[in-house]
Amino acid sequence: MFICVKYGDNESLICNPMCAVINLLNSIKRRAGYGNTNVTVDLSDETGLVKELDMHKHEYANKYLTSHGTYILVQKEMMSDNVSIDSGSTPLPSQYQYTPLLQELEEHFPNYKLHVENLQPKVTRKRTGNKSPSPAGRYSSKSKKPDGVSKRATAKKRQ
Repeated sequence: MFICVKYGDNESLICNPMCAVINLLNSIKRRAGYGNTNVTVDLSDETGLVKELDMHKHEYANKYLTSHGTYILVQKEMMSDNVSIDSGSTPLPSQYQYTPLLQELEEHFPNYKLHVENLQPKVTRKRTGNKSPSPAGRYSSKSKKPDGVSKRATAKKRQ
């Protein structure tokens, strides 16, 4: 399994994504010439979808990248807000700005439009009562039959 990472003046890196994301990004950063800088890098696919790999640093990269896929190296920067935050207010989620690190991008990828997938938070339903979600939970050992009749005895009577 391998991926191709495009950067610079149409340069390419062949990388093996069968490793932790943090190791892959560090290797790409070093090999692309950004190793001694404070630049934060990420990858986007050929359409411009940013993969936001740094959100999954300790997971395997092949979970988020397609084998034999081509990706564009992007720089990730935190946007600076000049708005002061009161001590009582809730801080807003961090906003990032992404910059492709491939020159003449439009020439190589005419349909490229840099974007980030907006994930909606999962809506979970609260269970009401003390019911078990599995069918096995219906037959609780705590439930007692009237007059001391056991479950086994009840089952024999049904046969």
